[in-house]
Amino acid sequence: MKRLTAKAALIYALALFLTGLVLPQTAAAQNNFMPGTVNLDTALGDFSSYVVGKLPAGTVTAVDVMDTPIDRLGNYIADRLTDLLINNAGLRIISRQDFEKVLVDQNVQTSLNFDDDTTAKIGHIMGWQFIIFGVVEPMQNSYHLSLRAVEVETGIILGSKSYSLTGSDPVLVNIVNPAMSIQKLNERDSILTPFDGEQNDFSLRVSTNKTVYYDQEFLFVTLRSNINCYFVVFHLDANNNMQIIFPNRLEKNNNSLSAGVDRVIPENSYFLLQEPFGEERILVYASEQPINISDNQYRSRSLTEEYLSDPQAIWRGGGSTVTPSNRSKSASGQATYILLPGHARFSE
Repeated sequence: MKRLTAKAALIYALALFLTGLVLPQTAAAQNNFMPGTVNLDTALGDFSSYVVGKLPAGTVTAVDVMDTPIDRLGNYIADRLTDLLINNAGLRIISRQDFEKVLVDQNVQTSLNFDDDTTAKIGHIMGWQFIIFGVVEPMQNSYHLSLRAVEVETGIILGSKSYSLTGSDPVLVNIVNPAMSIQKLNERDSILTPFDGEQNDFSLRVSTNKTVYYDQEFLFVTLRSNINCYFVVFHLDANNNMQIIFPNRLEKNNNSLSAGVDRVIPENSYFLLQEPFGEERILVYASEQPINISDNQYRSRSLTEEYLSDPQAIWRGGGSTVTPSNRSKSASGQATYILLPGHARFSE
């Protein structure tokens, strides 16, 4: 399981001429919150359409996205907003790379004490009329994206909106882990058929305590079956590495499950989630008969179609390393969750 540190990301696209001072903390517009969760691109499209009606025709706006859990996310938001604003409002845009050059020329240290006031002062010096400020915060169950458009001269907020982002959004998953493309997510689904569920009137329910986790959070798994059985739990990380996480090597016989009774694991330890980030899964195989697990079965293996289709594999009911009795009833199940960088705030 994994780890990463959040680093501020700022990105820009920008504006026309102006004079004056700026106090971006002055709020003249009430914040609007879109209920429910939305995909990242949906949120950015909605905000661009909304803010175009707030900005005077012909103006160019700087986009400042900071305090994001991972740099790539801030870069994506700024670049995507830039594209949308150009298309919707015909704005003249200075690229993010050119803006960063301005910061170097102004001798601004972006990693130290860089905030809205600093951005506004630069905006005044450079003659920008408006700045769109953006912040992404990890909340309990999703990322919270806040965007607001501020007039540089007066500090008045012309418009603002907030969004709860869908943690399972493929675009967001790919941003936090570029190795996990939408195509690879689809390929993963296509080969995980051995864990699709009920077999021979033997049902197994698998769930996790959350659907979106952040770096260093604890994972708990709840299992329930309709018959007495024995089980093995595998963890599949965002890079497609698969490994047994329960029962552990020291308690190999601690894997029984009573019919109709929930069992929450782990009980005397914990599963700590760390990077790589992205979509992860808990895969469970259960059998009526005890399952023998050899030590070498605990090593991490790469998820491949060949590995999953091996007739000697545990989920196929055979094998020399994990061997349930022949012809015993078996079942499987899985639970999917998203692991994201950042540390959650527990008030929405």
